[in-house]
Amino acid sequence: MRWWWAKLSSIYPKLLLSFLVVITPIYVLSLKINEYGEQNVKKEIRNSIQSRVSFYIHLLDSEFSRIISMQEEYVNDRSLRTLSLAEPVISDKERRDAIISIHDQLNRMIHTSPYILKAGAFLPSTHRWITDSIQYSELPEEQYLALKSIKNRYENPFVHWQNRLFISFPYSNLALINGQEPQFLVGVEINQTQLKEVLNRFEIDGSGGSMLIDQGGDWAVSSDHAPIPWLDIKPIVNTFPKDVPSYVKEVNIEGSNYLFVVEQSASHGVTLLSYMPESAILGSLSQYRTWYWALSALSIIVIAIFAYWIFRQIHQPMRRLLRAFQRVEKGNWGTILRHRRSDEFGYLYIQFNSMVANMTEMIQEVFEQKYRANLSELRQLQSQINPHFLYNCFFNLYRMAKNEENENIALFSHHLGHYFHYITRNQQEDVPLEEEIKFAMNYVSIQTFRFEDRIAVQIGQVPDSYRRFRVPKLIIQPILENAYQHGFRNTIGDGRLEVSFKYEKGHLMILVDNNGENIPEPQFQELLAKLRTNSLHVETTGLVNVHRRLQLKYGSGSELLITNEPGRFQVRMAIPIDEDIMTQDQSVV
Repeated sequence: MRWWWAKLSSIYPKLLLSFLVVITPIYVLSLKINEYGEQNVKKEIRNSIQSRVSFYIHLLDSEFSRIISMQEEYVNDRSLRTLSLAEPVISDKERRDAIISIHDQLNRMIHTSPYILKAGAFLPSTHRWITDSIQYSELPEEQYLALKSIKNRYENPFVHWQNRLFISFPYSNLALINGQEPQFLVGVEINQTQLKEVLNRFEIDGSGGSMLIDQGGDWAVSSDHAPIPWLDIKPIVNTFPKDVPSYVKEVNIEGSNYLFVVEQSASHGVTLLSYMPESAILGSLSQYRTWYWALSALSIIVIAIFAYWIFRQIHQPMRRLLRAFQRVEKGNWGTILRHRRSDEFGYLYIQFNSMVANMTEMIQEVFEQKYRANLSELRQLQSQINPHFLYNCFFNLYRMAKNEENENIALFSHHLGHYFHYITRNQQEDVPLEEEIKFAMNYVSIQTFRFEDRIAVQIGQVPDSYRRFRVPKLIIQPILENAYQHGFRNTIGDGRLEVSFKYEKGHLMILVDNNGENIPEPQFQELLAKLRTNSLHVETTGLVNVHRRLQLKYGSGSELLITNEPGRFQVRMAIPIDEDIMTQDQSVV
């Protein structure tokens, strides 16, 4: 969470957010204007489609009304009345003249309207009929019964039979109501091909469709390329209001939105329905919307790039300056910044270089002073000799001389000479670890003359990877001396002193264990307090001496850890070590 907050608090997100805040109101305003324009265009398109549907339904109404008017004119036609009422009593010549007259009239009616495919006059009393192509033949019973089945020609004059559409005019309507045969019936078959040509005009770029529908839902004439069949549209049409002559409705069919425009005929019981997918109606608008969103995305990308460019102009020089400070913090006082452009950062870099130069000079002076002081203190600590140890050494020499132990005197003097030679050699502050171990073993040999076989000493072999590792001089012997002086001073036997080495978490660990007397708790706490303080006024002898010199040499990376338990006193010395000198052998030896 903090990491994300830190990322959001950087310069680049702030720049990007600032640009977005500035451009968002303009973007929202343009979006609203675009939506407003889109709604207006959609409204105009809907009105245009609705006007076309209204125009064509009125056109069809006019044609159908004209056809019905021509049918009604046959009521006063003498020839038709003669054949229907007096056909048995008229002469052959009169019959032939009447048939020819009716045949010619039917042909003229066909040519007056492109919506008439065929026309015929049915004579039930003679079981004959006359058409535009057949002058006089036997009455087709099925077709006649279908055309006679019209319920109310004033509300719906259409009859749908065997996928053919007719306008039926039986005379008289009163005879049908009374269950009697009409005197005659004039039927006109509608030219569905011509009707479909009108319906095809509603398509937009080859999509969408239209239908002329019976208001009772019994039949429908569809355009040639209607994508949705009548059986699928019929349930939708049944949900439309019947008492509204004209309306527009959006319908979702199988995941696609369609715009349905409906116009009902006022006098012929039919409805003209046009439907088309919104994608076709709003094709250009959809393209504009796509371009708008693409432009929006491009704008955001441009803003991000521009903000990043500004960010680089500010952040990169700042990052260079920050890294330079980090290098200086790590001690690289030779850091110099160069800037090619003459801007504010050039001035900052010049001041940084001047500051580093001044600080380098001041730190060099302070370092030299501190180094001299530390070197003086280190040599003073290394040169400390325990007077009690000298007393014991001379007392042992006196005892061996009195007992005439000449060989022991020679061996003891040899060890003592090496001891004083090592501690008084001030040329080097650091020595290889193996030399420090040899000196510790020499010190143990001296103490053996005093304690004899009361203490068993075991010093582990130094691993090969540590032998040449340089450590401060006199860091192990004072710990051994502390064990002899405090832990074993009252030991009469079974004393044990062990020194071991191991690698642990980037440190060389030197462990010194003894089973002598423990330090009383008050004195132990006092010792810990001395180890924790860096005051120059604290007495620096024994363990505190070693701890102080480790701190001077390695800083806070080194430490002296003490365990004070019944029957066990352990000192753990941690010295930072470079892992590159490590080998696979890191076990305790």
